This record gives sequence, structure tokens and C-alpha cells, in this order.
Amino acid sequence: MRCLACGAEMRLMDVRTDATTVCGIERHTFRCSACAHTAQRLMLNRVRIPITNLPVVSKAPVIDVQNGRPAAQSAWAKSIEKVNSKQADLKQRAAATTDWGSVVEKLSTALKQQAGAARAEALERAVEKIRGRQTGLPVRMADSEFDRVWYGQRPD
Repeated sequence: MRCLACGAEMRLMDVRTDATTVCGIERHTFRCSACAHTAQRLMLNRVRIPITNLPVVSKAPVIDVQNGRPAAQSAWAKSIEKVNSKQADLKQRAAATTDWGSVVEKLSTALKQQAGAARAEALERAVEKIRGRQTGLPVRMADSEFDRVWYGQRPD
């Protein structure tokens, strides 16, 4: 949403649901990122409620009183039974799935250990490089002193 005062992007700061209405009206408060102008808008929010209170279809066959035979199951009863069986299947799948929290925790721990090892290795290489330069420094200083004497320059 754009600010009417300056045209900059507005950010959503607050959402309040209206408890007096049933249809899900919310009051959104926006604030401009540039000029701090505030605006309120009413939004319609349909609440998506899962269907959990479906009527239970009995498993016993329904007998038609007029002709004494089992009555055909209605389309409504078939669809309810199908939804109930799918919900039961989804619950079983959810129970059998992997606990992603522990998986993520293990991976993050492993990545932190790898990052720490990489930092330690880089630090070790830097220390070795500095030590190599420190050990070669007296030799280079002696060579430069030799060059000064050899080429007739005066030492400082």
C-alpha cells in the first residue's frame, strides 16, 4: 500500500479484529516508512475453519422399510464417510512424519561446528603465514645490509 501524502511504501503496524461482527472485519493500521503518516483500513477476513464436526455415519447398513433390502447409501453420506476417512489418514500420516524440530536442531549444530572448524583453520593459516614472515625478517634485513655495503651505500 502506498502513502497518500508522499507516495512511499506503508507498513502494516497493527491488526485488530472487530468482535461485534460475525463476518470477520479487521481494522488494519498502516504507517508510512518515509513520513510516519498513519492510515486505517477496514478489511474483510474470512476465517478458514477446518471441518471437524462432521456427522458420523454408522457402519451398519440402513434397511429400507418398504422393500426390506439394504438401502443405497446417499451421496451425502458417502462424501462424509470419504472426508472422515481422509482426515483419519492425514492424522496417521502426521503422527508418522519426522520430527523436523530435532532434524533442524541437529543440522544447525553441525553447520555451527563446520563454521567453527573453518574459522580455526583460517586463523591457523594466518598465524603460520605471520610466523613465516617473522622468521624470514632477520635474513632479509641482513641481506639488505649486505647489499648496502656491497654497492657502496652507507648504513643508516
